[in-house]
Amino acid sequence: MHTAPMRAIARSASLAAACFAIAACGVSQQQEIQMGQQEAAQVNAQLPLLQDPTVVGYVNSLGRRIASHTSRADLDWQFAVVNTDVVNAFALPGGFIYVNRGVLERASNESELASVLGHEIEHVVERHSVKQMEQAQGANVGVGLACALTGICQNAATQAAIQLGGTAVFAKFSRTDEQQADEGGFRNMINAGINPTGMLTFFKKLLAEEQQSGSNSAVSSWFADHPGTQDRIADVQRMLSQVPASELRSLETNSAAFNSMKARLAQLPPAPRTSAGQ
Repeated sequence: MHTAPMRAIARSASLAAACFAIAACGVSQQQEIQMGQQEAAQVNAQLPLLQDPTVVGYVNSLGRRIASHTSRADLDWQFAVVNTDVVNAFALPGGFIYVNRGVLERASNESELASVLGHEIEHVVERHSVKQMEQAQGANVGVGLACALTGICQNAATQAAIQLGGTAVFAKFSRTDEQQADEGGFRNMINAGINPTGMLTFFKKLLAEEQQSGSNSAVSSWFADHPGTQDRIADVQRMLSQVPASELRSLETNSAAFNSMKARLAQLPPAPRTSAGQ
């Protein structure tokens, strides 16, 4: 009856076997891209992706603007919006970035949204997922990813199927990886002409919501998958203090395109509410 999760398991079986072979000898960029394409196809089949051209088009435009200022500008970067109120974002190898609608709804300006995209972009730039996979020696890289990062999966049969598939490799990064992604994302925002102050204000906003609402809030998934937020806030404050105030003032904080995206988002039916504890 619940065929989609089982098909996902079948699809990931051959990928897991391929990853075992790849892990033994290192992953080339072409292998990384192929792996990301396979993962993206699986994730796209599992998640409720937002299809609105205005919203998705803007996110792709902003994401590609940031990515074009990185050392991996040659990748075919793809950005998608997951239609859930859970606050999270994640990156697949090869330049596939997913941001939950909950992030877009909480972002007050372009700088805040760019900070999330820039962070996930840097995970790809630094090949954090690939390095995890190389260390995993063939662990399944896909079946549990969608549920682990979005809180979408509520169904017991779905969860059981995912357990059969194993543990997602790309679900969590270390504090070192997160710090590296923050630092690189910070630089990439500046290089793209975007004020990085949004990284600080967005972190503080999520932390305040988490402290007010507790572990079952829509932002709890973010803290589970992005460890060390308090320390990271201090790091961002330090980085901001090293940028001349005149330079920060010269960078964009918001845009008409962001405002149009937010107006369109407000017109759409609400995202499905999900339990962050799943």
